[in-house]
Amino acid sequence: MAEMRLGELLVNKKLITSSQLNEALKQHHETGEFLGEILVRKGFASEEQVAQSLSEQLGFAYVDLENYNLEPQIIKSLPFDLAVKYQVLPLFKRGDVLTVAMFNPLDLGTIDEIQKLINQRIRPVFAVPSRISKRIEEEYRKTEFMPILSEIEDIEITGLDSARVASLAPVVSIVDNLISTAVEMRASDIHLEPQGPHFYCRLRIDGILHDMPRLPKKYEAAIISRIKIMASMDIAEKRLPQDGRIQTHIDGKNVDLRISTFPTMYGENLVIRILDKTRLLFCLEDLGLSDGDLPVFEQIIHKPHGIILVTGPTGSGKSTTLYAALNKINAVEKNVITMEDPIEYEIKRARQSQVNVKAGLTFASGLRSIVRQDPDVIMIGEIRDRETAEIAIHAALTGHLVFSTLHTNDAASGITRLVDMGIEPFLVSSSVICIVAQRLVRVLCAQCKEQYKPDKEVLDELKIEKKASYKFYRQTGCRQCRDTGYSGRVGIFEILIPDDGVKKLIDKKGSSREIREYIVSEGATLLRQDGMDKLIKGITSLSEIFRVTQEI
Repeated sequence: MAEMRLGELLVNKKLITSSQLNEALKQHHETGEFLGEILVRKGFASEEQVAQSLSEQLGFAYVDLENYNLEPQIIKSLPFDLAVKYQVLPLFKRGDVLTVAMFNPLDLGTIDEIQKLINQRIRPVFAVPSRISKRIEEEYRKTEFMPILSEIEDIEITGLDSARVASLAPVVSIVDNLISTAVEMRASDIHLEPQGPHFYCRLRIDGILHDMPRLPKKYEAAIISRIKIMASMDIAEKRLPQDGRIQTHIDGKNVDLRISTFPTMYGENLVIRILDKTRLLFCLEDLGLSDGDLPVFEQIIHKPHGIILVTGPTGSGKSTTLYAALNKINAVEKNVITMEDPIEYEIKRARQSQVNVKAGLTFASGLRSIVRQDPDVIMIGEIRDRETAEIAIHAALTGHLVFSTLHTNDAASGITRLVDMGIEPFLVSSSVICIVAQRLVRVLCAQCKEQYKPDKEVLDELKIEKKASYKFYRQTGCRQCRDTGYSGRVGIFEILIPDDGVKKLIDKKGSSREIREYIVSEGATLLRQDGMDKLIKGITSLSEIFRVTQEI
């Protein structure tokens, strides 16, 4: 066994004892863990001793990364996500061969995968795992993500106040680079997270958070202060949450940034919501509505009065659907007024207002005033309480078309939520003309998705065993999608239009389960079914459908 030879080599070098080897071998056979990892964890040998011995045993070169100088441009040979995922560091390139440092150069599967993803031949060499991780952190922080960091480490900031440090050119460059990188990567949020000796950074891309290289802890306060200054926030206040807004121009795009700070035991946590106006789907046809649902929903939003509700958890695309619907029906002949928290995007010719609780402007009070502004169409950001619900229903019953959102898992629960708020069932059945439940699923990367056949058990569970002729695809990962396997998102939908049967169930206070069973018997497509349709069309993956519909 290779592990035995490694152990004997370490014993022969008198780096470990025979009893230590036997103890480690016993655990190796019980757990399957690599012998070298066990020896290091137990303190019997150092990482460097194990790596050097493995290189001798297997005939691979060993590189001491502690003192190794990387070529300036070499880091660009391997994307950051791949380096982190596989713990591989590019060292140098000769001809068409890229030499990389790995802890396990015998991992042919990983080597083959990387070669396929970057379209380049790989030559592996041994290195210590902890040093590989450390150099990945250092080198990518200086290159792919934050080129400016190398310029600021030597700047002396002791004795300078927060405002002065925040205005230093390198700090300004860090923040600008951070935001532009996030916009370029299509991130919806930037998370800056202090914790102990570290200052973490994560980006939310297609609904999933991804680690980025850590920011310099030394400049944590300066970076946060810089962002707070840009957002006209109080940089001296660190004990209370704050909100702010930045309007900026990045790569020819008008971008709104919503800033939120929150005090934690390690310092201020800061989140930046990125509202890229060029990426908003103003077109109903692009949301992901099926060929059957699209004309039905389009017909409903042109009704003269009634309430249209969009339901789903935070981050499910409800606002995007509302904006697309309003954009579709917005015309000179109609007076469109909104009450939002916050206003995310500007709608041409619409009157948009933002909730201001401190000033006394809530959804309910704002809605009361809106109905006196001669509106044809009203959009209220969210129905959160009975008062807002009552005013919205009254507006719908008196000749207005009202759009709003609720936080419920499915369409049927949207009805029962209104009743639970204290709204009389007959008012709900008289006013609600449509409820749309939705989720967002990630779209498979067109460059690297691969076809496969799911297990029979999975097909049986999904009740699609008779559709074996369909092609199923899953994510793999490539350079273009940054090894995620996905690029972009699309909606899956469930549309409930109350007919006489649903209205009877509402009037007798039927449960959401009863309403759901009824609409299914009438041929309604539920969220998971709509997801399945997108699965068999090769748009998304099975794991995505389960991820976003598991609570239903």
